[in-house]
Amino acid sequence: MPIPKGREEEFCQAWDSASHQEKLKLAEKYGVSYDTARHWRSDAKIPTQELEPNMQMTIEDILGHRPAINLDFVSFDLETSNLNADFSVILSAAIKPFGQDTIVFRADSYPAWQQGRRRNDKDIVQDITDELRKHAVVITHYGSDGRFDLPFLYAKMVKHGIPALPTMFGIDSWKIARAKFKISSRRLANLGHFFDIGEKSGVDPNLWMEAVYDGSTEALDKIVAHNIVDVEVLEKLACLSFPYIKSIPRL
Repeated sequence: MPIPKGREEEFCQAWDSASHQEKLKLAEKYGVSYDTARHWRSDAKIPTQELEPNMQMTIEDILGHRPAINLDFVSFDLETSNLNADFSVILSAAIKPFGQDTIVFRADSYPAWQQGRRRNDKDIVQDITDELRKHAVVITHYGSDGRFDLPFLYAKMVKHGIPALPTMFGIDSWKIARAKFKISSRRLANLGHFFDIGEKSGVDPNLWMEAVYDGSTEALDKIVAHNIVDVEVLEKLACLSFPYIKSIPRL
């Protein structure tokens, strides 16, 4: 389907001056998909408008783009009472499908927690793994290959007799940052601050103590908020890291 006859120049001029969101609306106005409109512009014989040298794609532009196929990326982060699965329980988990709202699992929404059996985290582990099974690529930060989030989850899955995840693929933004970005710290907080993609708060040990030992809902509220910010920053960091990924390994 070509550009409507007689409207080529009008379309191309509008496309060249539009932001990403405006291009989406322009495609809708012409009754075609974004990809079709993009091909219209690239195939047109009207000269491309030169861009200013300092123009950069914004985070909003990156997150607004949708691949032609469903790559199904999710950002994943755990909050736990300790760094080792045999000395710890899961307090919350955040799973954020690319460009969508964050899915949150929190320990105090399960009967075992409400009944004072807070060490029994089987149900939350089951729900986390059930959600992860729906997706193809999992993004973590310091979360794979023997580091934290996924190895911790695997240990809990074995403990509770939960079947292993299917063949999936993983991106660890910490590994990419270590290999490609020469900065003082590859912690998510420092990367978020340096790249201006979000500020995550520091960790107050008292919140974790209050949640685990006192069962404090207020403390867990703050932990969950921290968890959500982590995956939001992680998603944006992953977008910036994609050009530096040579391959996506299996988990």
